Amino acid sequence: MAPRVVAIGGGKGGVGKSLVAANVGIFLATLGKKVVLVDGAFGAANLHVFAGVARPSRSLYEALDNKVPLADLAVSAHVPGVRLVAGVYDPPRTADVSVAAARALAAQLRDLPADWVVVDLNGGCSAPTLELFLAADVQLLVAVPDPTSIELMHRFVKDAFFARVVARGLGELLERLRREPKQHEGGAPSALELYLAAVAERAPEVEALRDAILGFAPHLVINCARSKSDMELGRAVASVGRRRLGTPVRYLGHLEYDEAVWASTRRRRPLLIEHPETRIAKCFERIARGLLAIDLSARVDTDVLPSDSHYDLLEVPPTASFEDIRRANRRIRDVYGAESIAISGLYDPAALEAVHRRLDLAYTTLMDAAKRKEYDQELFPDGVPTPIAQQISENVAPSRPAAKVDDPATLAARPPMPEIGEQTEFSGPLLRQIREAVGVELREIAERSKIGMAYLQALEAERFGKLPAAVYVRGFLAEYARALGLDAERVKRTYLERYRAARPSSEPDDESA
Repeated sequence: MAPRVVAIGGGKGGVGKSLVAANVGIFLATLGKKVVLVDGAFGAANLHVFAGVARPSRSLYEALDNKVPLADLAVSAHVPGVRLVAGVYDPPRTADVSVAAARALAAQLRDLPADWVVVDLNGGCSAPTLELFLAADVQLLVAVPDPTSIELMHRFVKDAFFARVVARGLGELLERLRREPKQHEGGAPSALELYLAAVAERAPEVEALRDAILGFAPHLVINCARSKSDMELGRAVASVGRRRLGTPVRYLGHLEYDEAVWASTRRRRPLLIEHPETRIAKCFERIARGLLAIDLSARVDTDVLPSDSHYDLLEVPPTASFEDIRRANRRIRDVYGAESIAISGLYDPAALEAVHRRLDLAYTTLMDAAKRKEYDQELFPDGVPTPIAQQISENVAPSRPAAKVDDPATLAARPPMPEIGEQTEFSGPLLRQIREAVGVELREIAERSKIGMAYLQALEAERFGKLPAAVYVRGFLAEYARALGLDAERVKRTYLERYRAARPSSEPDDESA
């Protein structure tokens, strides 16, 4: 079985890509996975330092022309289950790394004897770097809370998508767009700009372009987070990037700033081995868990064009209270503020002013009861959708108009709502019955929680052998319960009792997780 390949890029050097690559790989190894770390930072290789390995005498340069199998170049990283393929150190040799060579290297990654292959890429947007990034199963972006880092990350995303479109044979569409310079602000056009141009000219490539956009959803990690605003930056970047660039970036988590990184690097020892008790070590654990939960078969289920409704602009549900709208307005104003890091490199002053005018309209409309009622009647002619928590208590279908909840045909198509009391034991089949009774699709929970469909199906069917360690199942149950408005603590406690009884040899879960 081929390994799962993770490529780590981001556009700017010095943001912690090597740190993330080494420690994510090491944590995966502690879970029993066989991991190969590959230093793909041509001419600037330093992954061996973070992995605690003396500089190897051989590098992947020997594999670029297929003279030496990549697996023969892997050396032990002194952490059980982890091996390292060192990078190219000689700058003149890096000039020989062509796109074709990078493509051949990407194919060799699939033949490595490992469960996971983690590739640390170079800074910048060179063609070989983009080739390795796009060839991976999981594309991971790393940035720090700094305007230059975020701007270059946005540029990296645009260039990566541009390369993806060219590789899919849509180069002619790009050339047509470039003959219309007013349609984008310079550099590579964004996915959204390409799509709008294709729709405007009714190009036959529209559907192919749409598939290319929805199939490209890199994940984001914010490193060196020092404050609450830094920790929230990732969600803001994902939101702004989705609306401005049309690329559905998925926020995976943050890494807190910690002096332990400096200390472990000075000692040339892996952070997770030298300082496993630190907060940043816990952050790495969450990042690795997030990678494990990614469902490669899942597809972004959304439209390319971002919604222009007042609610979506302020990122609130249609049932939001006036206080909810006030808080959302303050947050979104910070996101699109003139000094906001999240929008670095995305808006010129005129475009940003247009965003502010649009936000003003959304806020003033939703804060005026009469205007909001009129707007809701126009936006939701069948009634405002009911919140999921209310659907549980009222036994109505999610996202269905309130005016139709008593439709006999709709209610008859769903199983009855089971009785839930203080002593209820939440089994997998019971959770499934509750979900189906309120009309929530399993895919909806997967989209909300970012939990893979395979895990959710195993959870409901109680295929305990298909589920990961108890600490992960605890997190899955919490997200599942929240999606249905259930008591998360009771769901976790009763379900995990069944889980432990079926897997008595499984390790105890961390109650604080």
